[in-house]
Amino acid sequence: MNKHFIVKKAHHPEVSKPLFANKNEEIWVFAEDKAYPGWMLCKIKSSGVEGYIPEQIIAHVPDSKSGTVLEDYSARELDVEQGDELESNREIKGWAWCIDEDGTGGWVPLENLKEA
Repeated sequence: MNKHFIVKKAHHPEVSKPLFANKNEEIWVFAEDKAYPGWMLCKIKSSGVEGYIPEQIIAHVPDSKSGTVLEDYSARELDVEQGDELESNREIKGWAWCIDEDGTGGWVPLENLKEA
């Protein structure tokens, strides 16, 4: 079931070229994000693009820094202002995948949102 949110604090992405990964794409897996546990810094092997991927969608290769992505994934974050209305169908480790009023999708920190 989708949730409706109002943005209580603006969020502006710091990354201009977000990571996109296809299901079964090979990645390098690095350190866990200290601010958002459960999110791993990764690099797509084919493109070299880095970004964060939730650990729950990574299949790790044992005794290696390699892995594959278990589903199509986008690290795009939404640029939102206080008062914006969003709809979300997924929450992972402190972030919500949201759709804005223009139909654009991306991640927003849950701490910046309140349920409508």
